[in-house]
Amino acid sequence: MTDTDTLAPSPIDPLPSNDPLALASFNQNFETFRALNALMWQIPLIAMTLTGGLWFGVSSIKDMALMRSGLLLLAGLGDLGLMIVLSRLRHIIGCYLDWINAAFPRGFVSARGTSWGTRSETVKTTFQLMLLSAAIISFVLFCGSMTELTHPKQPDARAKAIAWYDTHATRIADGYEGLEAQETHPRLFAALAGSKPLRILDVGAGTGRDAAALSALGHQVTAVEPSAKMLRLARAIHADDDVDWVADAMPELTKAQGQYDLITLSAVWMHVPPADRDKAFHRLTALLAPGGRLYFTLRLGPAEPERALWTNDAGEIRDLAAGHRLKVEDWGKRPDLLGRDAVHWQTLLLTKTA
Repeated sequence: MTDTDTLAPSPIDPLPSNDPLALASFNQNFETFRALNALMWQIPLIAMTLTGGLWFGVSSIKDMALMRSGLLLLAGLGDLGLMIVLSRLRHIIGCYLDWINAAFPRGFVSARGTSWGTRSETVKTTFQLMLLSAAIISFVLFCGSMTELTHPKQPDARAKAIAWYDTHATRIADGYEGLEAQETHPRLFAALAGSKPLRILDVGAGTGRDAAALSALGHQVTAVEPSAKMLRLARAIHADDDVDWVADAMPELTKAQGQYDLITLSAVWMHVPPADRDKAFHRLTALLAPGGRLYFTLRLGPAEPERALWTNDAGEIRDLAAGHRLKVEDWGKRPDLLGRDAVHWQTLLLTKTA
């Protein structure tokens, strides 16, 4: 028997026992009632198949926001439609129950309930609440998908830069490793000649060329690199060098601990968004030991949005240094060693005063 209670009997005569037509009508209506009752219990299965299939389709589509939106809208409308079908179906079932009760009251089971779980139409209400919940979820996801479609989320600058280096890691490694660190940073290596062992932090270490060369001079070097592929290449290329390789990035540099005698940023500062530079510089200064030095090579050239690369200049570094009690030395400019005419490099050395 269905999840229903007896409604008020229709004003019809009880079934005559000697009327074949009335008996045939009763049997037909009873079978129809059973079929409708079985169909009502199929609604949740139809809903799960419809909604689950469409949601799975949405989760499988990565780059087609319009298609995802359409599927989510269809899922929500489908669940609302099934709620309407369920109401209509339950109403028809109730009409048949009234007729059966009136036609054969002696054999009718009312299943009258008194609590919430046994009252009339409890199953229908429960099914509809489930369908409504699924519809609401679909519509919320639909709104999110439409927002993504009309206002596509732009990758943050750091993620964009990292993605570029991950994609071009092998090609970049060939160019970087083709140049000697001493050739790229002649004044730095000249200044370090004969120096006692220093604690050095190489930020944005790339392929690890500079970190390995500094380690070879006897210094304790920590190399920080946010690109996973570049870091793997650095570890592989310089596997025999005593360098502490760390996955980390500015402006936070959360994994860098303690204080360092020298912090190097070679071809790195242009990847720090202007809005993050004050925070990054403050963090670098905090990691610098008293009398320690910050070594910058600044890229002087056009911005490259695809690499999340911004312009920078020495004046900005001087302004930041003035607020952190750092003395600035300009070590001059030089052309790009990779032969790019539009790019030049300026080297600055900052010293932390007492």
